[in-house]
Amino acid sequence: MKHPYLIDLNNAENWINPQALYRDDGSLDEEMRTINMPEGPHRLFAVTDSVLHRVGEGEINPFHVHLEGWEYFYVSTGKGFELFIDSKSTHVGPGNFIFFQPYQAHGVRLLGPTRNIGFFHDLRNIDHILARVLLKEKRPEHVNLPDYKWRFLGSQHDEQRREIFDYTKVPVEEVRAVRNIDRPMDEFNFEGVSMRMITARYENGGVNELWGAVMEPGFYVEWEEYPNDDEMFLVTEGEVRFKVYDDEFVAYPECFVRIPRFAHHSITALTKAVVYDIGGLTHWQAFLQDRSAVKRDPARADKPEIMEELKKKYRCQIKCIGKK
Repeated sequence: MKHPYLIDLNNAENWINPQALYRDDGSLDEEMRTINMPEGPHRLFAVTDSVLHRVGEGEINPFHVHLEGWEYFYVSTGKGFELFIDSKSTHVGPGNFIFFQPYQAHGVRLLGPTRNIGFFHDLRNIDHILARVLLKEKRPEHVNLPDYKWRFLGSQHDEQRREIFDYTKVPVEEVRAVRNIDRPMDEFNFEGVSMRMITARYENGGVNELWGAVMEPGFYVEWEEYPNDDEMFLVTEGEVRFKVYDDEFVAYPECFVRIPRFAHHSITALTKAVVYDIGGLTHWQAFLQDRSAVKRDPARADKPEIMEELKKKYRCQIKCIGKK
């Protein structure tokens, strides 16, 4: 039985339409599954999980441009990719995010079997999953056509099979599309946690922002009684105890936690842990910057009503934070 909040990527009960795609020579190309369907006007919380096996010398995934939608890929395990983007190429290994924005041409070369966790917003191709299920049932021989996946991407992609040339190989730190929690765009520290910005709101069309929290054992955070936003978290390191309503459970690497709005919840780090705010609806950067300014002003620092105004303004619905 599926857990109401915990989504373990290694539990087949959580896979929607799992598929194995094969190459023309019969070898395994990709194991892919949808984990969570997109929601709301910006198609948030869309999650996929893929194990890629497509390895061939000089073989590059079709170089293309997304005409809409934002894509994040977390390289979880394996050999990783050689990424071609913005006239640069680099090796992207486990622990990194690859962040693709609309109209940003890119291609990748798989270096060996790799697990790739994807999440998206304003991208509609995952909505086609029911059509894919029907195709698999009615025309199973079409599923493994070389251009099968591209047929379902439709008008959202301008698939430009450009030749890759004049790409300068550089260290991964020099490629803006590759993000890592150890190289944050911004950082704020509280007792027991370091909040680190991975992508900014202005890079996401104003929809959301991606933050990672590096938690020490014993770190605790509790939300308001009836938070008004849906939330999703990805755990990549350590063990974290969640309490949602009266249900307590432990999340661990390669787990998502999906929390519906109005659900009172809290998080406790049982070990050193890394947790990403995938929904990213809180205006974290603006809130944390303004909070820091207030804390430096003796005339305002001790006035709780000022902090409550900031929390309301920036959609921060946390009640308390710190170490137990």
